[in-house]
Amino acid sequence: MKYALRIVGLLAILFAVYVIAGEQLVGSSGNAYVNTRLAAVRAPLEGMLQLSVVPTGGRIAEGEVMGSVATSRDSDSALSWIEQGRLEALAELKALDRLEAVDEAARRLATERLAAYERMLQARRAALVARNVASIRSPVGGVVWSLPVYSGDVIARGDVIANLADCDGLFVHATVDQRIFNELSPGDAAQFRFHDGQVVPVIVTLRAGTGPRTLFDTLAVSPTREQTEGYAVLLEGAGLMANGQCPIGETGRVVFSEGPLGAIGDFIGALGL
Repeated sequence: MKYALRIVGLLAILFAVYVIAGEQLVGSSGNAYVNTRLAAVRAPLEGMLQLSVVPTGGRIAEGEVMGSVATSRDSDSALSWIEQGRLEALAELKALDRLEAVDEAARRLATERLAAYERMLQARRAALVARNVASIRSPVGGVVWSLPVYSGDVIARGDVIANLADCDGLFVHATVDQRIFNELSPGDAAQFRFHDGQVVPVIVTLRAGTGPRTLFDTLAVSPTREQTEGYAVLLEGAGLMANGQCPIGETGRVVFSEGPLGAIGDFIGALGL
């Protein structure tokens, strides 16, 4: 019995060593986090900015109104001659009203002329407002990542008003060594294991490698200096956006091949335990 217990103990130790070694040798990335691309919202025209958007860090829906830009150009040649014609028609009507004997036909024509100018003036002003005021809408649903400008600022056409982190385009940004990188191909299945224990199936979508550096300029979270020294791999999975969450920046580990613990978990799951 004593020898049997020693044998069982030795086997348990060997099994533990096997599991630990196997998990260490499994293809994985120790540096991985949820990332997304930034959508730059630009001014549609030159003018004064009015923002109604939530503050930095707030959630925003696709198509939500973020504010407006109004140009300072309020002069218009057509508006000037319409206004001049309206004043002349008004003066003519007032002059007819002061006469003791007034031709009713002349009064009616003057009234109709004044009304016509007022309708044209109203329509022209509405057209100017539509032309010189533009609404700003969110192109994506996500998080307000930065607001480089403020309400009341005078901005030029094309200036960046806000940067939005796209919550509908989340992906895992992983860094691996050269050996693992060379073994990967787009479409390969993997797992992203959040540090809180959640596991999400993902697939390789881009082997970014060591560049281009300009790729990182478009991302919400920039890699650290240590991460840029490795080989970048981007992976996507629908589970990253589960329950309406937007876990940008949350860290974890990507497992590209299943180790002993994964096989044991699958075996237990198959038994229904």
